Amino acid sequence: MSKTIQLQIDKSRTLLEGLRQNLGELKAHGMSENDLQTMEKELGQLAEINEQCDAIRADLSQKVKHMNGILDGVKRSFVEKKKVIKVNYPQEEWAKYGVLDKR
Repeated sequence: MSKTIQLQIDKSRTLLEGLRQNLGELKAHGMSENDLQTMEKELGQLAEINEQCDAIRADLSQKVKHMNGILDGVKRSFVEKKKVIKVNYPQEEWAKYGVLDKR
């Protein structure tokens, strides 16, 4: 769980506890048990969605690592193939083989 989300959940739960203990007094200010239940439900939803996001982040992290591994292989292959052309053919013929740089 992200630190920001966890901190907000913790602060909100502490607030809810205090509000519930003093609900009789707070009713005069328009606060009801229904309001507190709604807030508690929202906190539950936040925690649940955050867990789903954590799972997605973990999956994405694995996929990105896999993709980067493949990318490294493709880059190595590219450099090796390009080197064959640069070493064995004159610069004027490089474009014929798909080597577009002039360096």
